Amino acid sequence: MLKKIFFIILSLNLLNHCDYKPVYSKQNNINHKVVVESFNGDKDINNLIVNNLKRISKESSKSNINISFNTVYTKKILAKNNKGTITDYQSNVETTFLITKKNSTENFVVVEKFNFQKMSDKYEEKNYERDIKKNFASSISQKLILRLAIVE
Repeated sequence: MLKKIFFIILSLNLLNHCDYKPVYSKQNNINHKVVVESFNGDKDINNLIVNNLKRISKESSKSNINISFNTVYTKKILAKNNKGTITDYQSNVETTFLITKKNSTENFVVVEKFNFQKMSDKYEEKNYERDIKKNFASSISQKLILRLAIVE
């Protein structure tokens, strides 16, 4: 019994005195104005990324982070059935960022992949693909925001 109490007190003491900080704690603490200089590639994904970056940008800040990026979206055929009709797709997004802050420049690449099955209704498939692009943009934005928080 005494060993259990000693172990609990020791572990709590160690946890309180270590410099633990959650990875995402600084995610919303970007105190810079984020300026998107240019972007190329898939316009849907790019517009969503730009909108997400505008949300975290501090317009009143005097220091700028300039970002240029290129997005390449591809949709590959993953599988076919015995008749030769397509059954599965793979969506790929590769986004290359060029981050410039003061005198330093950094390249940053984000790659996302998602597999999905072909739907019988073309309209539903287009909507599903649009949702996939939104999820890609959100994921890429979160990774970039985390990277910007680390750069500071």
